[in-house]
Amino acid sequence: MKKILVIEDNPEIRENTTELLELNNYIVVSAETGKTGFELAREHRPELILCDMLMPGTDGHEFLRLAKGDQNVSHIPIIFFSAGFLLPELQQLLTNEANAYLKKPFTEEELLQSIRNALHP
Repeated sequence: MKKILVIEDNPEIRENTTELLELNNYIVVSAETGKTGFELAREHRPELILCDMLMPGTDGHEFLRLAKGDQNVSHIPIIFFSAGFLLPELQQLLTNEANAYLKKPFTEEELLQSIRNALHP
């Protein structure tokens, strides 16, 4: 089974996403901050990372900077998601650096298809 790291500061979204992924036979590790997520990525080496862009403290942009600078994490595909408005330059960064971007709220099928695409390009 593939391991996915979910980084999301909203407990309800984090728990619902975790449950959905587990029901679809993924092993899930979760974090509520980008900093904790980065530490868990280094420790657990998931096959994929789902990361919220807008979080207090270490947000998705900072997480991406940390991840790309670490040889143990830099190769892991990342799917970002956000409910907020992203500046055009941040959207361009996501297009260039991430494997996918989902706008919240996303459907179960949108999430699962993005995961399949990222894991099997």
